[in-house]
Amino acid sequence: MKNQKRQNSGLKKTIFFLAAFFILSIGCIVFTSLVLSNMQKTFIRNHFWWLSLTSGGVYIACFILSACFVFYQKEILIKTALSVYLFLLFVLLLMFLLQITGFFSVFNDVQKLQEYLKRAGAWMPIAYISLQLLQVVILPIPGVVSTAAGVAVFGAFWTSIYSTVGILLGSFVAFYIGRKWGNKAVSWMIGEETLKKWHKKLKGKDNLFLTLMFVLPLFPDDVLCFVAGLTSMSNAYFAVMIICTRVISIFSTCYLVNFIPFNTWWGITIWALILAIVMAVVIALYKNMDNMQKWLKKRRRKNAD
Repeated sequence: MKNQKRQNSGLKKTIFFLAAFFILSIGCIVFTSLVLSNMQKTFIRNHFWWLSLTSGGVYIACFILSACFVFYQKEILIKTALSVYLFLLFVLLLMFLLQITGFFSVFNDVQKLQEYLKRAGAWMPIAYISLQLLQVVILPIPGVVSTAAGVAVFGAFWTSIYSTVGILLGSFVAFYIGRKWGNKAVSWMIGEETLKKWHKKLKGKDNLFLTLMFVLPLFPDDVLCFVAGLTSMSNAYFAVMIICTRVISIFSTCYLVNFIPFNTWWGITIWALILAIVMAVVIALYKNMDNMQKWLKKRRRKNAD
């Protein structure tokens, strides 16, 4: 009798997950096609059907892979796949809504964004601060576009001030979301005990590594704010670290965009050199992470003595 109940329960679970993955796959196929059809890029317009069929094929392959996880009862992989599907569908839906409302074309173009800010009149600073806040938390807007538009409208100094206010507020919101709901999501996927075990293993290292990632311009700072909420990093440490790193990165970016143009050969050369230096620093830091950790521990012991 108990075996019968278990079998029925297992069958219901299998049907539920297969149906969920099927519906999510169809949703992703539909919204990917809608997003592609609304894009203004010439290449995408000319190759719309080819791109739609290719993305459809990828989603079908993902559905088959997810179905394999279900049949082989790989619970962690099932939950991970489900979370990825839901996140992807959310992003596609957001992009589609931004496209049909006209926001995406405005925020994806420097000149259009300048015009949009100018139309805001006296509300320009508040509109820009709100834009920078939303950029961190939810809007898929390239940081270079919003910074370049801000510098053109407000100048480097005031763009730095407004960006700092908006981006810091957005960073705190993202960290709170990661801490409040991210841990629950990860705990649901891998189990609470496993999550606690990894928190203990990474304690100390995550603070140092994430701080370095925030300082260096190659890493996606907005995503890292959500990630920081999942780590053992304390609220106070995050607040101090994010204020220091964001202020440095925002002011340097605003003034670099102002003084080093992208439309000249020497400007492109300087940006290429900056990128190469940053990459070299990232590789060096990654290779010497353990040595840096040991050095910091020694310093703490000396200070304690």
